[in-house]
Amino acid sequence: MPSEDHPTPFLKAMHEGDIARVSEHLAETVELNSPILPTPFKGRASVSAVLGALLSTIDAFEPKMMMREDADVIAVLTIRFENHVIDAFDHVRLGEDGRIETMTIAWRPLPAVVAVQQRLVPKLGGQAMRLVPVQQ
Repeated sequence: MPSEDHPTPFLKAMHEGDIARVSEHLAETVELNSPILPTPFKGRASVSAVLGALLSTIDAFEPKMMMREDADVIAVLTIRFENHVIDAFDHVRLGEDGRIETMTIAWRPLPAVVAVQQRLVPKLGGQAMRLVPVQQ
């Protein structure tokens, strides 16, 4: 069982749009598997930048429910973006110190995901483009 409670304050910081506080709850080697890009983001600085860009893009991040068993956490969220309402489900895996080691994000419906993607990817600049695999 992780030693500290990081998921609850992480979700509160996301809801409040405080990326500095969000970052405190991420492991140095955190990995984010996003519905926006096929390649994961790795490392606290990179994941914090992506989450910061997300928070500056969406209108609201609303935690609804959290379920936890040992080091696994499922967070149920509502994300609002323009006229879209997104159902979000995050699977978080915690490290020994309780910080977030991995996050796998699932969003629906697809048209809303695409709308956020179209606004978010340009904010990520070259970093996002380097992470998209080249088709051969």
